[in-house]
Amino acid sequence: MPRALAELFRDWRPDTLDTVPELEAVFSSGHSNRSFLVRLGARRVVVRLPEGNGERLGIDRHVEQRVLELADRIGLGARVLHCDPARGILVTAYLESKPLRVEGIAADHTIDRLAAALHLLHRQELDVPALNIADRVRAYARELQADDPQAWPRARRWLGSARPVLEQYRFGRWRTVLCHNDLLAQNVLEVDGSVRFIDWEYAARGDAFFDLATIAEDCGFGALDCSRLLLAYGEIGDTAIERLYRARVLYRLLGVMWHLVRYRGASARTVPALARHEQALDALLRQGPG
Repeated sequence: MPRALAELFRDWRPDTLDTVPELEAVFSSGHSNRSFLVRLGARRVVVRLPEGNGERLGIDRHVEQRVLELADRIGLGARVLHCDPARGILVTAYLESKPLRVEGIAADHTIDRLAAALHLLHRQELDVPALNIADRVRAYARELQADDPQAWPRARRWLGSARPVLEQYRFGRWRTVLCHNDLLAQNVLEVDGSVRFIDWEYAARGDAFFDLATIAEDCGFGALDCSRLLLAYGEIGDTAIERLYRARVLYRLLGVMWHLVRYRGASARTVPALARHEQALDALLRQGPG
């Protein structure tokens, strides 16, 4: 068992003192955390440990804990069992689940369920910090410009290409709601017939359309699927299409900047995820909102 896990279970015992934790699996997904599946007697838990400088990437475990506790109450997340914000440690219940597939003949029904889950999340009132994705992109850009002369030209090229959308988004007016902000397909699960979200470390008050855009981009939605998602969410018309397009561009631009900050010296060859974000961003900028 990794040393950090052994230290955690030495200091924190959720069951009886003679419970011996058993490491069952190391989850490979996630770029800012290391996640482990651990058996504690008759139950299984997920332990999340920080990978790299979480604060640098905008992660606050205390906020994550509060959001997760709310998500558990409304049936969208996993129960928090232990949290140590100072050490960046979070322990949650393990959800017996399967990935939520957004494809095939049931795609429309699945999109409707996703929209309903997002409606539920976005209606919640929770006093947590607000996040403007355009400001986060700019913060990453400043860091790259100051500290990474190798990556900065690459970042500057994409910032220049996306500048009109970035500025429109930055100064756009929209009501802030509680958002997940990282709804990759791997973070959306089906548990006993209901939709659940995991990996809430980037949750904050922000633009609801960013959650919609993340799902649309990571699931590879085409124009018809995007229209279905907007309709199920209750947004229609050219204004909604334009807003979703801007948020999709911002999601891809954020992905490029995040990978450049997270992986010093990253290239499309060494970090395939960076290449995917760059290719998708280029395609979006070429095609426009239509």
